[in-house]
Amino acid sequence: MCRALLGLFCACALALASCMPVLEGQDYHLEGQEVRLTLLHTSDIHSRLVPYDFTPLKTDQDLELIPEAGPFGGATRMASILKRERKRGDRVLHLDSGDCFQGAPIFNVNTGEAEFRFLSEVRLDGAVVGNHEFDAGALNFTQKARNFANFPLLAANYLWDDPKAAGSNGTAMVTAPYSIKTVKGLRVGVIGMANISSLNSIVEGGNSLQVTPLEQNEAARAYVELLRPVTDLIVIVSHLGLTEDQDLIQGYEAFYEYGRAKPFVNRAKDAWTVLEWFGPEGDDKSVVRVHIAGVNGMDVVLGGHLHVVLNPPQLVTDPSGRKVVLAHSGAFAKYVGRLELVVKMPQQEGADEGGEVISQDYRAFPVDGLWCNEAMRKLRFDDAEFWDPGEFIQRPGVREAIEECRKQEDPAVTDMLIPYVLGMDFKLQLTSIFSYAPIDVQRRNNSNGGDSPLGNIAADSMRKRNRVEAEMALTNSLGIRDNLYAGVVTQEAMFNVFPFENTINIMYLSGVEMQEMFDFVTERSAERGCVSQAQVSGARFTMDCAQVQLNDLRIACTPQTVAQDCPQTGREGHAPWQCLEDTSGSRCWAHTGVNIEINGKPLDTTGTYKIAVNDYIAKGGSGFTVLKRNTTRIETGISLRDSLIGYMQGFCSCKDLLDGNATSSNGTRCGSLVNGTWTVDEKTLGACRVSQEFENALNKKIGSCSCLDLVKLPADASQRCGVADLTPEAIQAQCALPQGPYTGRCTCRDLLSGTNPTCGTVTSQLRSFCEKPTAMPIANAIEDGRIGRRVK
Repeated sequence: MCRALLGLFCACALALASCMPVLEGQDYHLEGQEVRLTLLHTSDIHSRLVPYDFTPLKTDQDLELIPEAGPFGGATRMASILKRERKRGDRVLHLDSGDCFQGAPIFNVNTGEAEFRFLSEVRLDGAVVGNHEFDAGALNFTQKARNFANFPLLAANYLWDDPKAAGSNGTAMVTAPYSIKTVKGLRVGVIGMANISSLNSIVEGGNSLQVTPLEQNEAARAYVELLRPVTDLIVIVSHLGLTEDQDLIQGYEAFYEYGRAKPFVNRAKDAWTVLEWFGPEGDDKSVVRVHIAGVNGMDVVLGGHLHVVLNPPQLVTDPSGRKVVLAHSGAFAKYVGRLELVVKMPQQEGADEGGEVISQDYRAFPVDGLWCNEAMRKLRFDDAEFWDPGEFIQRPGVREAIEECRKQEDPAVTDMLIPYVLGMDFKLQLTSIFSYAPIDVQRRNNSNGGDSPLGNIAADSMRKRNRVEAEMALTNSLGIRDNLYAGVVTQEAMFNVFPFENTINIMYLSGVEMQEMFDFVTERSAERGCVSQAQVSGARFTMDCAQVQLNDLRIACTPQTVAQDCPQTGREGHAPWQCLEDTSGSRCWAHTGVNIEINGKPLDTTGTYKIAVNDYIAKGGSGFTVLKRNTTRIETGISLRDSLIGYMQGFCSCKDLLDGNATSSNGTRCGSLVNGTWTVDEKTLGACRVSQEFENALNKKIGSCSCLDLVKLPADASQRCGVADLTPEAIQAQCALPQGPYTGRCTCRDLLSGTNPTCGTVTSQLRSFCEKPTAMPIANAIEDGRIGRRVK
């Protein structure tokens, strides 16, 4: 009886509910109309929630990032821009292309909590899962997503293991392949395409994600076909990379076993095309080169992973002839992208073809200290104006404009960040200073693609570290994530250089394994324009990228006829040919790492070497299988960050260099070893002379006072120093303080006088440096040619 009454009550309730008005709002009829949609785009934030210092490159300045308006980035500024653009637009979606984790100290302390809370605060509508989201493990990502992300996390090309299985990280429960957003009647399907190119490295590094990556075009095609009938617009939010985004639209070539490719080759629609056979035709075990068709039906691709800005966006043609808008919006919180679309809606509601993008307009908003002032930005980049370095900031009104923008930064995000920033400063002492860089110390080689200044001292610090003391050291170039910029070198700067918690591992490699390791470095570098993908210490070698290309020709040979089968002209400087046998038969092959020397002696293939590497590549990360196979790995627990800090603290100071000392107080040689001679470059010596001149001026006596005592132009200077008529003008004339060293934000003269707000917070350590700059160790590093290359 009760059950019957309950059923009757439910039936009546449903009947009444069906007659109730819809509470979602206005019923939109967009058939045949031209509708505007604004897509706000962020990407590769890499934990840069707190403004940070760096030297903008020309590409950044071309995008109107103002060098004098640092520090750059920051969540409070991004939030203000995003909320401002939401108010300006009618139909607005904010999408993120992944890698919001990893890259700044706030992640090292909080492992993603602050990043997800920030994106939730700015009402993010969806994000693709980036590869760095798993840097603290898949379980950490799952927990942080469950607790702090109130937006969809998308990955259509990841097939997760069963979340109900024992030991599952449960990531399948916090991700989805797609999301559908209805914005004032416009139905937008958003499909996430997660990174595949870096997934191998994650697996090789020992981080099991419990995921199977799917072929990108087929995964996207399946979801586009699913969503096209029920949406007006399809947007792909991607962390694949620029080339892969283009491949998604146009198609690309790949190699497969025929047995795996056959279902796609034989289907009627969007069939794969076999271009070449390696083995008997029709044999399922044969390898085939195929063209995988591009995906029809996509309207926009918002990409990431490569940290580039496409301004204007590319218009890439899909197989049906439609133009697809492809936009990338940079990295490290330097830009917020805005893509304005005009969408022509079909004449009939529910038409399978959906809407069509008929026009688009893109803008990348720079995130610097003048983020809110377009007039100042136009002035700075006016073609009719020419600004000497540091001149723009001195112009009347610029500093006031920066202060006004600071007041407009989003208060809600500011309040959210304060506990994280205070906790981070307390735990990590980020403002600690341990060195001074007169010029930028580059992480990349700017001349020939070989060794880099920062890479050299990073590898040197690993090799020479106490309790390591190896014969050579090697670390992957991509593990060094930022430059050391001109100015004081702080703990925070070192977290930007080494954000990963990598440690030094000791290994013992045979000479044969050493050769294989150098061959691998060369082959990997050849794939990237012959730019070295490793940095070394205690070794010199040449990357023979030309030989990599010759090896790839797969010229057939037999061991008995190598001299006849393999090309013999122009072999000077190349390693001797061998006839290498692999799964596809015998081919001409030669070592690609050549002229290898360890501590000045040729590599002994019968010897054994003690080497220092980071734990990531020691476990096989970045493809270093030669290290993964080796069983001698010893974990020291010494972080690369601490190793480099300790090494730089022992560098010579300006006083050592100007006094002509050969070593610092702890015995470290001054300068760099070039062609067998320890030398100090003239730029470093010039910067040291500037520091000495400034220090001398500070110590100049005026009565009983020094110019350091008078730098703030005290009103009672005459009484304090016992000198009559000691006015501010008289102090300035007698002291004649030069600008002094550059701290990274302002000069030491501005910092000590307190007249320049762009100097930021002045700590006691920073003040001490400016008072005695010649005592600070100098970050001196150069490219010394330890890694050469051959490209022809």
